This record gives sequence, C-alpha cells and structure tokens, in this order.
Amino acid sequence: MSATTSVELLSAVRHFLREQVLPELEGFKSYNTRVAANALGIVARELELGNGLAALDRQMAAELGLDADAVSIPGHIALALRDGQIAVDKKLLKYLRKRALLAIAIDNPKYSGLQQARARW
Repeated sequence: MSATTSVELLSAVRHFLREQVLPELEGFKSYNTRVAANALGIVARELELGNGLAALDRQMAAELGLDADAVSIPGHIALALRDGQIAVDKKLLKYLRKRALLAIAIDNPKYSGLQQARARW
C-alpha cells in the first residue's frame, strides 16, 4: 500500500485535469472538466474537514438532547427550532456560526464572505 493519502491523490488528479486536460478542451467539455476538478477539490476538503464538522454536530446534538446519530443533525436542530423545542441562545448561535464557517470552507474556501465572516465572528 502506498503512503499517498486520499487527499493527495485527489489533488494530483485535480491538478492533471486543470493543467493537462483543460487547456486542450473547449466549450461544454471544458466546462464539465472544470466542474469535475472543482468537485474533486470539494471531496478533498470534505476528507480533511468533514470529521470536525461531524464532531461539532454531534456535540451540539448531545448538548441539546437530540439524537446524535441522526442522519442530519442540522436538520433535527432546524425542526426543533421550528417546533419551539429549543430556543436560539448564545451557545446555539456560536455553533451555527462555526458550522457555517466549516461548511463554506469545504464547499467554497475562496468565497469572499468566508474571510469577512471569520473576521466578524
């Protein structure tokens, strides 16, 4: 087995697509290749940051007395808020902000609002 990590493999394929394949393509094939390269970046960031996001969700679920094994802890929190089972307090607001920052860092770390939110929150 190689010592190369999954993130390194994804990065190598992404680099190949962007540097070797993309310059040779035009039109819709170029667009699809760019989308594929971006998707590989998202997967790599999910591998790097996803465990932290899941741990954050489980911790908040435990603090709120919600099912920490639920498929969508944020969905459970949203429903509990909607149904008045929990209220927004400083702890929940801190979790929501931290979760948003992590989710954006995975999905689109170049998003200009991410730096602004990090500085503000």
